[in-house]
Amino acid sequence: MRDFHDIPYTSFIDYNQDIEILHSEVEGKLNKLLEKGEDIFSSTENILIFKTYIQLIFVFTSVINEIQNGPPSICHINLANQMTNEDVILTFNWDTLMDRALQQTTDWNADSGYFVKPKMVYRNEWKKTEEISSKRFPTILKLHGSSNWLTSYLRPDGKKLKSLQETPTNDFYVYESTTNPYSTYNGRYMSGYSDYSYGYYPPNLPLLGEKIPDGHLLIKNTLTVEGMPKATSSSDGLVSMPLIIPPVKHKNYSHFGDIFSELWNKAEESLVTAEKIIIIGYSFPSTDIKTDTLFKSAFIKRRSMPEVIIVDPHPEDICTRFISDYGIIEDNITVYKTYFNQDFDIKKLLVEKK
Repeated sequence: MRDFHDIPYTSFIDYNQDIEILHSEVEGKLNKLLEKGEDIFSSTENILIFKTYIQLIFVFTSVINEIQNGPPSICHINLANQMTNEDVILTFNWDTLMDRALQQTTDWNADSGYFVKPKMVYRNEWKKTEEISSKRFPTILKLHGSSNWLTSYLRPDGKKLKSLQETPTNDFYVYESTTNPYSTYNGRYMSGYSDYSYGYYPPNLPLLGEKIPDGHLLIKNTLTVEGMPKATSSSDGLVSMPLIIPPVKHKNYSHFGDIFSELWNKAEESLVTAEKIIIIGYSFPSTDIKTDTLFKSAFIKRRSMPEVIIVDPHPEDICTRFISDYGIIEDNITVYKTYFNQDFDIKKLLVEKK
């Protein structure tokens, strides 16, 4: 902000522009450096671009954690109470409101409820994921990752970003809850957060970092700034960061191995077989080409036409998209022109269309 927009860093707290525009600008600068194969650490400007990209992920996730911190969402609980084992939730959001609602109302759990299986789950300590013999709950497909999904820090590696962990890129970790301070970056644990939410820094991973190549030396430098929070916990383990696809114009899913290809393939499979598709709070922006392709590809493969229900205060463009682009006849679409909140009658969504 200071170097490219002449805005003092002290004013960032009052910044009120679209985060997608800002993050996309930073991502564009980083991608140009990667495409050139330029050494990110060859100049201070390059380093600042890379570090800004990473820190914006933390800032964005921190805002989500602050918003979702507190009691479970009533409207999400109302929805979860009506769901069956066969239901699949496709979400493009990063929050954990549905996760908590399902955990409270069903047998859903973080070990097996995301379709892709985390390596470990943090429940006051890192624990190996449990094997579930039979699925007795809905599945959440988080197509852009989640605020409580964790991976190691990313670093430049040729023309792409690569995780620092010693284990395969596909390995990811899930934060659920804690009662004691956890080990984190510089010991900066923050208390006062509900399950599935945490302070700015998530728990460190129980891993070693990638081995340093022969002939190289790892130098760690911790910057001390006046007013910086002091350590309240240990800093053991490998420093982690949220595993999300940030709100940028050109989303790159390949940094994390096959995690997202598995999720998107399962999403398409679910759309192909679903008898009823309920759209809540997603506006189908024209810029989200991957989502548009997902629905088109799925509907082309269908053998029957699904019932589509739209809950949105401004549903007109969504209806047009389903009729014009996805080939759904108007008689198969039901619209509730309203907000999805705790007063919404969920049972309306269960009524069979005649």
